[in-house]
Amino acid sequence: MIDSVPQLALFVLLAAPSIAAVLALVPRPTVSRLAARTGSILTVVAAIGLIVTRASGRWGSLLGVDALSEVLLFTVTSIYATSTWYSDLYLRRVERPFLTPQVYYALLSAFAFTMIAALLVTDLGLMWIGIEATTVSSALLIVLERRPTSVEAAWRYTLIASAGLTITLFALLLLYTDTGTLDAFRLASQPPALTLPVVMAASLALVGYGTKAGLFPMHTWLPDAHSEAPSPISAMFSGVLLPTGLYAFLRVYLVLGSPVPATVRDLVLTFGLATALVGAFLLQRQRSYKRMLAYSSMEVMGLAVTGIAIGGIALYGALILLVAHAFAKSAAFYCAGNVLRETGTTRIDEVRDLRGRLPRTGAGWVLASLAVTGAPPFGTFLGELLIVIGALAIGAVWVAALFVLAILVAFLGINGQVGRMVFGEARDAGSPPTPIGDRGTGVVYLNLAFALALGVASIPYLSPALRSAASLFGGGAP
Repeated sequence: MIDSVPQLALFVLLAAPSIAAVLALVPRPTVSRLAARTGSILTVVAAIGLIVTRASGRWGSLLGVDALSEVLLFTVTSIYATSTWYSDLYLRRVERPFLTPQVYYALLSAFAFTMIAALLVTDLGLMWIGIEATTVSSALLIVLERRPTSVEAAWRYTLIASAGLTITLFALLLLYTDTGTLDAFRLASQPPALTLPVVMAASLALVGYGTKAGLFPMHTWLPDAHSEAPSPISAMFSGVLLPTGLYAFLRVYLVLGSPVPATVRDLVLTFGLATALVGAFLLQRQRSYKRMLAYSSMEVMGLAVTGIAIGGIALYGALILLVAHAFAKSAAFYCAGNVLRETGTTRIDEVRDLRGRLPRTGAGWVLASLAVTGAPPFGTFLGELLIVIGALAIGAVWVAALFVLAILVAFLGINGQVGRMVFGEARDAGSPPTPIGDRGTGVVYLNLAFALALGVASIPYLSPALRSAASLFGGGAP
């Protein structure tokens, strides 16, 4: 039986960012900033309301929520809010921006709206439109700082993401031709027969939506876009855009029912492990700390996809990993923004002694790096641990071994580089520290606190929601 959904919460989730995007165009930067901040806070409150009330079901024929969408709605709206608040400090240090503050905040709210809409619609076709709209609304944000490399990154992002979504469109056409519907809730509750078109649709969706989620080898847009975008947008890219693309694939994956055909499961597992390993090894070679963080996001998406393929407890771990990573990685990108504002460079070898120059930022970056790479007791550690346990439980020792290898390589690479940037001695050691850019760390520590709490206490209400979300795929919690 379908429960009633709090209509006010759904209305706020859709109306607040869209109204904020319109009001942001008022030719007064103060109004634009206030509109974006107010809209983002309202969306967080609405998302929390859905989780606390454990609402599920439909609102009309096209909108609805369940445990999985609620968890991701909370994550998206939270990162939207912290990015909006951090943006003000970041924009003050951008010289000759390509976008005015009004256009920037309007696009930022529109970007959040497209992700929220993709999470709220129950029709797979409309969901595809929402995911495509995330590309349109975010591409211009990449070129904020007018660098030629930013323009190239925006074009690459647009072309590759759109090409991937074209493949997904073929997948949805196959699914509709075979089943006669694209209603995600109906297909999940009443899985169709496992015909060849249905299996092909799920496989093509993995490739198509996997492009948006940054899976190997469709990831080539990711390091450029994430590293060239302003740090608040990079935080949204890595923290919530990639999981939103993965969510869209999961909705198609659900159509296969349980158990998932071995062919598709092995395909998903292969993509997951390959992405994790390639991302982990590529981040070792990066000279830019923002590109390093981008490849780290790719590695984490691979780990999460591996957990999805394994199922059971591993799937529960994958959901914890996605949520904890969103908060930890956004904190890391906010720190990167402070470092860039202070030093004027993204080159790792040109940044040293952040402990002295930016003490609050340096401490936050060390903690964020540990959280991103799965150090205990952060939520990322708990998620990765459960995925390893899930792999061992089904006898997939080689999967667990490769999984742990990717984690160790990424852990050593990121924390080694961040450690040198924070604790290494500056070449101009005699110059006085200039901590002018050591501001805006409030959102850093707020996000880190949530990532920590998720691992230590498994936040009340969120943990039951994660269990419910995992149960949709046959996943269990310890």
